[in-house]
Amino acid sequence: MIAAIPAVNLVVWLAFLPRDDGRPGFVRQVTGEFIGSTMVLLFAVALLLATRARWLEPHFGGLDKMYRAHRRAGLSGFLLIPVHVALVPLDTADVKPGSPAGVIAAAGITILVLLTVAPRVPVLRRLASLTYDRWRSSHRFIGIFLIVALAHTLLVDALVTTTVLPLAVVLAGYLTGIGSYLYTLLLARFFRRTRRYVVQTVRRLSDTTVEVSLRPRSAKRMEFTAGQFLFVRFRAPGPLRRSHPFTISSSPREDLLRLTIKAGGDFTRRVHGDLAEGTRATLVGCYGMFDHRRGGPRQIWVAGGIGVTPFLSWIRDLDHGDPPAHRVDFFYTVRTPADALFLDEIEHAARRHPNLHAHVVFSARHGSLTAARIAAASGGVTGADVYLCGPSRMTGTLAHDFRRMGVPSGSLHYEEFNFR
Repeated sequence: MIAAIPAVNLVVWLAFLPRDDGRPGFVRQVTGEFIGSTMVLLFAVALLLATRARWLEPHFGGLDKMYRAHRRAGLSGFLLIPVHVALVPLDTADVKPGSPAGVIAAAGITILVLLTVAPRVPVLRRLASLTYDRWRSSHRFIGIFLIVALAHTLLVDALVTTTVLPLAVVLAGYLTGIGSYLYTLLLARFFRRTRRYVVQTVRRLSDTTVEVSLRPRSAKRMEFTAGQFLFVRFRAPGPLRRSHPFTISSSPREDLLRLTIKAGGDFTRRVHGDLAEGTRATLVGCYGMFDHRRGGPRQIWVAGGIGVTPFLSWIRDLDHGDPPAHRVDFFYTVRTPADALFLDEIEHAARRHPNLHAHVVFSARHGSLTAARIAAASGGVTGADVYLCGPSRMTGTLAHDFRRMGVPSGSLHYEEFNFR
């Protein structure tokens, strides 16, 4: 639907083309304004998805995929900025009141997007590198620049103001984007499901991984489905106060809520090194649609590294809910035995539930886990629902190979674990 926005907008502009008023460069002007309106619609979509609206999740298959669509929509809108600027004729002899607003909006959005992609581009990384906190703070200004862009549209002598439906469409885009921005900035905190917890224990499982157990501070517990994730803000000084998403590794029926966290970035390293028992935490959620209960009776679960966390929640929930009635093959791959977390617990669960078959692969010893090896060990993939969570390179390769083996896309379920 998002990809169809430019095409639908083009149909609207062709059906309700502004009348040629004899101005020089009329065709360029119309084309440039069409590009500009499409740009506004894409930014509006990006800001709408940034609200984390729960009613949107089913349409994308989870918040992780909403964030991916958010990035793509925002980047596509950014790429249209230079096209819009190049096409719209600039009359230096008669500068309109809205022209400076257009320059400010284009420059501001460009700077913010470049700061976003800078860590991924070596040349830009050397010129500008922000910490996550500073980038996140700067990213909030994008809504302000959209408001400035609205002023630009209304104050310049734009052809779109002479035709009803294209004007209505672009104004709807502005209202959606600005409304979403103001909701996220001012109102979301009052509508999102929030619970207050306190850190019960911090158990360091290895040099890089901890398990944090939290207990509710009141009778209101966080309700979630096994495999979901939430956003946590610890009431501690410094970076720990930042809201960060973590997958829940406990069963929904446990008294304590558990998070298994690997130190991969600045925030998670602080959790590993500085988080103390008794620290208060605010939890917001829950999100995600990584749920094996939606699948068929024949399932294959594949976890790579810290991607084991949603599967831990599923396995721990087996003792509290209905055990699998049909065969489930769980493949857990890590580099070395020292990297295998909760291995005893996983193997013990497999002994308790005969239909759960655990396969542990140490890549340094056995080689990389492949779709062919999974099919051979599990008795084939025909009719199976496959669940993947782990490094994006691993899940992408496996998903591609499973499709080539005949597994339909609807039977491949994965979570964009790297977005957090």
